[in-house]
Amino acid sequence: MTTAAVALVLIALLAYALERNHRRQQGPFTPFTGSRVGPVDRDAQRVADELAHRHPDARTRR
Repeated sequence: MTTAAVALVLIALLAYALERNHRRQQGPFTPFTGSRVGPVDRDAQRVADELAHRHPDARTRR
């Protein structure tokens, strides 16, 4: 009886951990890198800021 209870608790903990991990990774999937979030192209953002004649931190100062 004790073994069954311990096994049930372990299965419940495993299901909880898998569900929690699934909820954390709800972003776009990039199949080539195997990650949920693609690489950030900082050069493209910098060029866009320079073309718009903005300071790079102007997005956060609004």
